[in-house]
Amino acid sequence: MGVVGVAQLAEHWTVAPVVVGSIPIAHPSTLDAPVAQRIEHRPPEPRVGGSNPLRRASFFSRLLRICMALLPLVFIMPASSHAADIEAAAGIWPQEPAGNLSYLGDTLDMRRDLNYTHEDRFTARLKVHLPAMLPNMYFMATFVKFQGENALPHPFAFGGAAFAAGTPFSSETQLNHYDITPYYSLIPWPARRIFNVDAGVNARVIEYRTSVTQNNASVTESSTIVVPLLYVGARFRASSRLSIEGEARGLVFGSEHYLDLLGRVKLVPVRPVFIAVGYRYDSMRIDRHDINLDTEFTGPFVEAGIDL
Repeated sequence: MGVVGVAQLAEHWTVAPVVVGSIPIAHPSTLDAPVAQRIEHRPPEPRVGGSNPLRRASFFSRLLRICMALLPLVFIMPASSHAADIEAAAGIWPQEPAGNLSYLGDTLDMRRDLNYTHEDRFTARLKVHLPAMLPNMYFMATFVKFQGENALPHPFAFGGAAFAAGTPFSSETQLNHYDITPYYSLIPWPARRIFNVDAGVNARVIEYRTSVTQNNASVTESSTIVVPLLYVGARFRASSRLSIEGEARGLVFGSEHYLDLLGRVKLVPVRPVFIAVGYRYDSMRIDRHDINLDTEFTGPFVEAGIDL
């Protein structure tokens, strides 16, 4: 066959795709297509770096649930494998609010504008001394929730919505927080039986939620915030029936700060039961995700528990 015949045959030649393994070889005609027609449309690659606060909050929330789920194992461990020192308590904390908050709008005073007054809320805590070189564990749950109704003489904005003057509105603010603290004792045994100092790093998970409702208008903002804090605790045991304790948690992050101070006097009427009275000061300054909150809660508390 001559060269001309081969050229004429090539013009009408069609080659089916050839498959090598599971990868097809493109039709010869597609190799001559414009580049723009051969570019595959792929989804954008995920960004590397940055931080996702919701992912971090979800991680720490799962960590909290796992720790609480594994906690009962401490009670069923053989006595020879751990120190018999477990303290559990529950109490009531009458909280007095002070401070202000804002969210895409005006700054609202908790007492004057939102009409918040003291609320009695539940608290619970658990301390477990673990064996050998393992850190001791301290779990504490604090429930904070305020509700109020008011009517302001001037209009105000919250969450990008406008609320009318002279019309009653209701609001609710929740700041539940959960503390997980691995810590070590700084005083050697047996001196710590009388006086002891503990230190560790505290992970605090804050469940924040604020809502404002007026007639048919309602705005709700919620967020889960996770912050690391430093923890220091001290205890002086005056006798087998009386001890004085103090705790501090806190840290400053730029425009934010967290400070939690409490002191308690613990009485042991009948072992292993104890009762305690104390005073607590809890201050938070949160400035993130368009949320601006500067508040503190104070008041005496009472609790009862067991010390094994």
